[in-house]
Amino acid sequence: MDEKISQVGQRIFALRKQQNLTREMLAEKADISVQFLADIEKGRKNMTITTLRKISAALFATTDYIVNGSKEKTDETECELIDLCKSLSPKLQAKAIKLLKVYLEVVSSE
Repeated sequence: MDEKISQVGQRIFALRKQQNLTREMLAEKADISVQFLADIEKGRKNMTITTLRKISAALFATTDYIVNGSKEKTDETECELIDLCKSLSPKLQAKAIKLLKVYLEVVSSE
């Protein structure tokens, strides 16, 4: 068993437990099978970058933390903003970004 893959699995497992998520809950959030998640956590299987990103988003953790153990968590507000943007069409995403930039300019000038 590759030590790096095992460490990745251990970090995912620890984050899942900290957030009181079952394997079923995390697997559903990450859109993967429960068995595949179990195999990842136990270091038996590796995952694609796409799966890594889904798991990290579901755990509010950075991919860097999951892979390397650095910078433990993404701010929950940041993840909420990302989720909101993902729910919009590309056209509405562009408008939302413009609106947020204008808002930040106004707020920072106060």
